[in-house]
Amino acid sequence: MGEKRVVFDKKVKMAELDVKLKPVLKRFPPGDRWTPTSAEQPIFSSLTEGIEWVFQQTKETNYVIKAAEGKVFTYQEFEITPPEPEPPKTFNIYGEFE
Repeated sequence: MGEKRVVFDKKVKMAELDVKLKPVLKRFPPGDRWTPTSAEQPIFSSLTEGIEWVFQQTKETNYVIKAAEGKVFTYQEFEITPPEPEPPKTFNIYGEFE
């Protein structure tokens, strides 16, 4: 039996994105305890419990965890709309720009 070979040679233009990170949790040492960044209470006994609390408050489902910094952020992407192209230049019969 012969092998099928599929080659994709399409250039896909990716949209430019604006990424917004909003801090929502910070680590409360010692151990794996977390609190909201805007308050000292409540104290969550695990990262999972803290993320569940954030979800219940905001309904956000995308997170960035910076473990070395002890911070959790919500992550949102917004597509940047490209600027409108300039209208084509028009010239009269004599070649003068109108």
